[in-house]
Amino acid sequence: MTICCIFRSYVDQRRFDEAGVKVVSLQAETRNERPRAVGKLVRLAKQADVVQCTMWDASLWGRIAAILARKPVVVADHATNRSIQLATSGQSRQRWIALHNRLLDRFTYATVICAESQREVLRSEGVDPGKIVYIPNGIPLDQITAAAEHPPTRASLGIDGDGPIVAQIGVFRPEKNQIGGIETVAALRESVPDARLALIGDGDDRGEVEGKADALDARGWAHFVGFRDDIAALLGLADLMLLPSISDALPVTVLEAMTVGVPVVATDVGDVAATLGEAGICVPRPDPAELAAACAEVLTDPARAVRMAEIGRERSHAFGATEMARRYAEVFERAAAREPLPRALPTA
Repeated sequence: MTICCIFRSYVDQRRFDEAGVKVVSLQAETRNERPRAVGKLVRLAKQADVVQCTMWDASLWGRIAAILARKPVVVADHATNRSIQLATSGQSRQRWIALHNRLLDRFTYATVICAESQREVLRSEGVDPGKIVYIPNGIPLDQITAAAEHPPTRASLGIDGDGPIVAQIGVFRPEKNQIGGIETVAALRESVPDARLALIGDGDDRGEVEGKADALDARGWAHFVGFRDDIAALLGLADLMLLPSISDALPVTVLEAMTVGVPVVATDVGDVAATLGEAGICVPRPDPAELAAACAEVLTDPARAVRMAEIGRERSHAFGATEMARRYAEVFERAAAREPLPRALPTA
């Protein structure tokens, strides 16, 4: 297996080396650099049996390379709302992505969605409904459960006191709405004064989020943990996970929280509500007051929090990495053999 990054890899290279996975980084950061990288992508594609493209821009350049190399290509899409996919100029790429899907779908073996809520978006862009395959995200359940049993100390994260910890996990981007997370916990502290917020992750918008924390005088209770690769262990410290996203499909962080028995409060985006069931509370929109009220319901009712934890652990069993890998393998094997997409592949 070879992983090709349009720009660069952000994951510790040793993890790939241990798994025998080759990683190629094209360093094609700008729009002008990417067409020049197509030649290298084509050479990589010729060595493969199947090319999988995950998200944009990979689904554009990777498909072009696969077509030129005459290799079957599979697209994995994780977006439920194209409006969040912006060009470097800040302009929406919605029409641009839809155009490329219409042009390239006939060369695409299958498009994998991780949330049923994505299906209509792709249909509206001209993707053949018969080529859309539903494979929900999966996680290594046993590893995550074991890691959560050994959380770091509060002191190691700079969190003082013994009040409840609300964890928000994600790349600092507008759709993840870390500013909304700070506003939510600020409102929550009116009823739960000792609540703390742990913001786990990093990204381009971190400076803006830190500015909001300063404006709200939140530095005493809003803790910027930074990028971490021990999310399950960190969740072992959390009393609640907050997902105030403006747009999402099926966040892995929700599955991880369910697996380790952490109740979730989230906006009703993508498949989050259907996935959580009674393991969490979803509010219709990312409104800080509504999210804070839901957080207070959980944190002030220990018996309900325990029930949510039990339900979450039970429901997480449907999202194991082994089942996800089996479904992807079936698609890849059929694609490599140039066989029709199996009708029996589960769709829900």
